Amino acid sequence: MSTQRYSKVVVVMWMCAVALSPAAPTLAETLTFQQGTNGYDRAQDASIRWAYTTNWGDSATVDRDHAGDVGAYEMWSTGAGRTSILEVGHFFQSTVGGFVKGVHTVEAGPVYRYSRMYIRFRDVFGTGAGQVPPGIGIASATLKLYNTEDLGSAGSAGGAVLSETLTGVDNVSLSNPHNAPKLNAGTISVYPSLIPISYGFDDGTSGKGKVTGKERRRGKQEWAQGQCCNTAHEENDPVAMAFQLGPADVGNPRISPGEEEIDSTHPGAINVLQDATEEFKDFDVLGLLDFLTGDGVFITSLSPDGQLPTLDINYGNAYRSSEFGDVYDKDGNLLIGGSAADIATRPMLVIELGGLAIPGDANGDSFVDVADLGILGANFNATDMQWNTGDFNLDGMTDVADLGILGANWSGGGQLPDAQSILGMELRAVIPEPMTLSLYVLSVLMVGRRRR
Repeated sequence: MSTQRYSKVVVVMWMCAVALSPAAPTLAETLTFQQGTNGYDRAQDASIRWAYTTNWGDSATVDRDHAGDVGAYEMWSTGAGRTSILEVGHFFQSTVGGFVKGVHTVEAGPVYRYSRMYIRFRDVFGTGAGQVPPGIGIASATLKLYNTEDLGSAGSAGGAVLSETLTGVDNVSLSNPHNAPKLNAGTISVYPSLIPISYGFDDGTSGKGKVTGKERRRGKQEWAQGQCCNTAHEENDPVAMAFQLGPADVGNPRISPGEEEIDSTHPGAINVLQDATEEFKDFDVLGLLDFLTGDGVFITSLSPDGQLPTLDINYGNAYRSSEFGDVYDKDGNLLIGGSAADIATRPMLVIELGGLAIPGDANGDSFVDVADLGILGANFNATDMQWNTGDFNLDGMTDVADLGILGANWSGGGQLPDAQSILGMELRAVIPEPMTLSLYVLSVLMVGRRRR
């Protein structure tokens, strides 16, 4: 029998596999994960805040030789009490500060608050409906956070907020205007978390292991560098306080090796200027995806060099949380669920799938060629398979159905490989053990020859 006839048999076999194989699964090229949407409920975020009274204990006639008071409220705290707004930035809290108990002075202030957040999306990868299949190429990953007004002085401190009129030295009445909620702009940084943190809901009675802002109780997590007595505190530097409290960064000389909790030097770390418009702000988190879907990422912001917040200007953003619109009782029971409009502005993780764009592209190089055929052949008739091992219809097995999908998308343009290429040695060369596919091809050839 001539080589030409053998070629025709192989082409017929290939075309039958293409025609009879089920089509590749119809999957969206992008998947969106957002709390309360399409049954997804595995997002978590947490607030971390502390305050710093820059000259605590000073007055017009008293200039104490100690620095300010750090950690006025909610220091080291996580688990935002199911709050709807997560601030990220450096904010102005109060014009006056504490002189002695119950007495305030302008000289003791101002007071700043430092707000940070953690966020993570769990169960993103898997074989379930709406999950990203393991082994799939990912073209892009975008974290979308909706910027809105911050909490302002009153909202951030709850019942612990200082009144707008306070008692000063010698019973003098002092004006203490509140920082009203506003939209803010700032450079936002996103760093990987190197440790798991405590997320949770706790509005119960304050006690050991908890810190409180009166009406909001939050679980406590002590960070490696969260010590009040440090150089930044002693130098009374409100900018340095942003670095010396909260999670410990890689390269911090104040901590011991192994105590690092975030990594600002990671190649995927993000530093981007976000304006004050009320809308979704986008962050390219492809380089941080393993962290964002694992222990989470840490999001922070600082004031520009040489500048500090004022009553009129803060530096950062404030984002709607994964609980935005929900109302809970003191025990964490949901009383009122968020509206569709509320849910639509919660944090989103949008993943564009690269591997699914071209069915048959096992190695994710945007071509369906002999390399992909080799991967399929190496795993032919094997079970517990994934996309990157030749299971293009995601039925758990790499088989003739997947061969048909590969053939239908050969070179990304739907052209079948040349018959001589199928028949020739290069086919067998790209298919290592097991040789099931090669034997299958040869058996079809022998059947065709006997019939003739």
